[in-house]
Amino acid sequence: MPSTAIDESYGNDSGTEITLLLRKGTSGLYEGPARDVRDGAVLGVGELGNNQIRLRVKNVGPGVAGVAAQVAAAKGRNAALIVSYLPPAETAAIAAIPATQRPPLLNLASSMAATGTDVFNLASDEIDSATEGTKAAGSGGHKKVSALVPADFSQADSTRLSNALWNSGNTFMGLGRYNANDQAADILTKNRPLIQSAEIIVILGDTAQVGVVAGAVRSAAIPAQAMVGTNKWPQSAYSIPAMAGTFVATDDTQSSGLIAERYQRHFNHPLTIYASYSYDAMAIASGLIRSQGPLAITPANLMNKVGFRGTTGLFRFNAAGVVERKMVINKIDGGKLKVTTQPSQSF
Repeated sequence: MPSTAIDESYGNDSGTEITLLLRKGTSGLYEGPARDVRDGAVLGVGELGNNQIRLRVKNVGPGVAGVAAQVAAAKGRNAALIVSYLPPAETAAIAAIPATQRPPLLNLASSMAATGTDVFNLASDEIDSATEGTKAAGSGGHKKVSALVPADFSQADSTRLSNALWNSGNTFMGLGRYNANDQAADILTKNRPLIQSAEIIVILGDTAQVGVVAGAVRSAAIPAQAMVGTNKWPQSAYSIPAMAGTFVATDDTQSSGLIAERYQRHFNHPLTIYASYSYDAMAIASGLIRSQGPLAITPANLMNKVGFRGTTGLFRFNAAGVVERKMVINKIDGGKLKVTTQPSQSF
């Protein structure tokens, strides 16, 4: 039956509940990333649950009104964990509920700049990628780093990026902005002090405009200046000559091949990063419950410093609930990403 007509539940009915909160599309079905998250979770429970997990999939309607009711219902069913892929407002609404009134939250959507208690962000974003790329570009010692971001880059993300670059052991010189229609000369004029003072330039963005920004940076001709991109850059940008030699950190997806064929066979569409994150969420829950029992999903166990290894590589959660990943370091060479450093096998 279609997902509009049933209350979806997977795994052992008597197992520990994991509640998955998603939003259906206009068709009344889970679509796009929400569908992939549901399918990845279903595969994870089936393969890893060991008859100790029950996954309940719940639709959260538009707006935040339905969030409190779904969370209260999960709490009433003694759910051990809420996993969600929802818009920022709904995710924030869950996080705002006191931790005593809900299970811990594992967020698979965009990372929240300021998380509530017992909220853990599993997905990596371009700020994570930029931070890891900067560490690789500045591996020779303390560096001066400037960042160029789109004009609509939020203040919360600006603060998070600034803090991440400071905490990576470098000196953050500041953040400049570029508009969607800026020419290279305009970008250089507006941001010349930041560009000229930096030993590393980080460029964030997910449109072809990043190529124009890179051209502006290269036109300043600062000797030995390194450039860092992110995993959100469009692949079409790699072929732009100014991009050559740019560092780009990406998720370690080597292990995703272990489930890709089975995922395709079960659901008739290719594995995506959203499905991989969801599969890994089920792996975390299943592993803790298998080894320590139904009460094992606690903030302390989720912040295990050794971390977890999943289809998206080795990762762990810090005290702020933000994921820390061992990422693959690439350089753009010949219009393609070429691996320069594989991630280490431990933190």
